[in-house]
Amino acid sequence: MRSRSVALVGAAMTTLLAVVTGTAGASAAVGDRTAFVAESRAAGLSTEQAVGLQDKVDAYLAKLAGHATQVAPNQVDLGGAVLNVTVPGEKQPRPLGEVTTNEYNSPYCIGRADYLFFCAYQYEDFRGDNIGMYRCDYYVIPWYTRGSWENSQTEGTRPRTYFLDGSSWLMPPAHSEQARNVNWAPVLRIRNC
Repeated sequence: MRSRSVALVGAAMTTLLAVVTGTAGASAAVGDRTAFVAESRAAGLSTEQAVGLQDKVDAYLAKLAGHATQVAPNQVDLGGAVLNVTVPGEKQPRPLGEVTTNEYNSPYCIGRADYLFFCAYQYEDFRGDNIGMYRCDYYVIPWYTRGSWENSQTEGTRPRTYFLDGSSWLMPPAHSEQARNVNWAPVLRIRNC
């Protein structure tokens, strides 16, 4: 109940901001949020689950400001990668709703990484929210947890991890993985190729 109240207050504040400043973008964000919550409900989630999921997605959008677009109730397009978000209380993301961007924005990291993907997982043992990277680029890692990763790109492809202190680590070549003890807290971003 509290999360629903917080969500409603947040939506009301965003609408008020749009009215006061006259910006169409602020009210569009409220409309998108409402549409994605409705889509989650249509996919069988309870109101509490749908609002909780949207709260998680909104937190990612704020963290990744300017580099992320929500494309489905639990998917965020990172422009060459997709962030798949778990329904609160679940261990793995699952398809919800229709993805409206290109063919690559599918849950390619659910379970394990498909060929040509580098997957970063929020939690150990390839669980939790995940980022499936398919286009060579830099991707921000938004977690402070102990996670895991799998490199299933073309043979020999070596990602590089960049840390907050300015150092970096050239990761092992494909196919490789680390199922436990990946500390995401000091990681700023990963270049997957």
